[in-house]
Amino acid sequence: MLNFKKILGLTYYTSELDKFLGNFDATHPKLSASQQVEKKKYDHISDLRDHINPSQQKETIWDKF
Repeated sequence: MLNFKKILGLTYYTSELDKFLGNFDATHPKLSASQQVEKKKYDHISDLRDHINPSQQKETIWDKF
């Protein structure tokens, strides 16, 4: 199968900073304590946003009519 990207010389540019960050992520796979707390916080926020609890929904004025 022909690889048109190779034939045409089309490649994606990767900056030095992006290479450094990719290497850093590969060599430091564990989250720090503060990163774990932040991840837990935002997982909770996302869960509340994505899974609405019907008992938490307030009744509107129009529901009585």
